[in-house]
Amino acid sequence: SYAPVREISETQKQSAATGIIYGLALGYLSCIVPVLCLGITILIAHSLCGMFGVALGALGMLGTMTMALTIDAYGPISDNAGGIAEMAGLPETVRGLTDCLDAAGNTTAAIGKGFAIGSAALVSLALFGAYTV
Repeated sequence: SYAPVREISETQKQSAATGIIYGLALGYLSCIVPVLCLGITILIAHSLCGMFGVALGALGMLGTMTMALTIDAYGPISDNAGGIAEMAGLPETVRGLTDCLDAAGNTTAAIGKGFAIGSAALVSLALFGAYTV
């Protein structure tokens, strides 16, 4: 596990610049699947219903944003719980549990940002199509 991190650390042995470039390349690599899914969604929606289909796809993604933003609020709450547990001098087992919750909160925050960016791309495409017709 953590193979990408180990690969970046190996490139850091040569120089800092190679580590930065390799890290950027890995970051860009993680965007391939979502961009392809978004492109396929746009192509299918446009071929079936035109720009109305693209707008419906954007509406579908925006419909899930309420739940994604609600879950996004979970991260700071669990982070604060970890800080309170540390300041209160609770046992390390409690801090371990709050760290797991904090990791889950960070994951949900990252997922929420992806949905927000994807729906913004679809909405901008639908608005562009609406004003150029």
